[in-house]
Amino acid sequence: MEANKNLFIQKGVKIFFKKDVSIFSEGSIFFNGTKDQPIIIYSDDGIGSLILANNSFKFSNVIFKNLSYPKEKDKILYAGINIINSNVEIIDTQIISSKSEDAINIISSDSDIKNLKVQNIQADAIDIDFGTLKFNNIFCRNVDNDCLDISGANVIGNSLVGSNIKDKGLSFGENANGEISNLNFQNSKLGVAVKDGSNLKLTKYEFKNNEFDAVVFNKKKEYEGATLYINDSKNDAEFNYLIGENNKIVKDENSLTKKIDNKTINELFY
Repeated sequence: MEANKNLFIQKGVKIFFKKDVSIFSEGSIFFNGTKDQPIIIYSDDGIGSLILANNSFKFSNVIFKNLSYPKEKDKILYAGINIINSNVEIIDTQIISSKSEDAINIISSDSDIKNLKVQNIQADAIDIDFGTLKFNNIFCRNVDNDCLDISGANVIGNSLVGSNIKDKGLSFGENANGEISNLNFQNSKLGVAVKDGSNLKLTKYEFKNNEFDAVVFNKKKEYEGATLYINDSKNDAEFNYLIGENNKIVKDENSLTKKIDNKTINELFY
């Protein structure tokens, strides 16, 4: 759709991908579903994708199911839902059974998320590259890679919850900055990774039955060290962490001093 156009999609509408094509729009789209009559965008065979760019987009009560990634040769994108250089609001929305590298990838955009559930994902669930993110209530379950992957963005969030995450609950890298309260990851490989010049403050957090709870390190040599500030644990009987050289964890205003080589950490997770 053209940049100067607006499209309003009303409650109860179903968009079915019969072929592996992309919906591309530089005009604003407002998906106005309701709790009782959500908008459903889906395929039966893991095909179809969205590319939304250079405008404003809103998703309210939308269910995405069984999408893939764009196959157009002139667009190097990897998500079922791709949002680029835009303003986006996501409210009461679900993404289910994605078969792309990212279920949703928001690039160089200002995004506001309220109640997003992502589950049964074959790679990363939510990927934010640069821009800003404000969120209240993100939930991930059964994700083969990362729940929330942040690169170079500014983040303010409340309530990030995940279970059965096979890689990282939260990956926070490339000079990202943020504050998140009420974080809970359990039964996962790694709760939180902070890396490559990033700074993250966590309050009211809980880790349970993870292989590692928090890791702070350098993955890429061109970045400075990273810092994780954490306080106000809900359950801190055992905090399993790793810190790479030239990186920091400040826990309840005390710096943790036990550090190892960054190369050793990279070998564990990459």
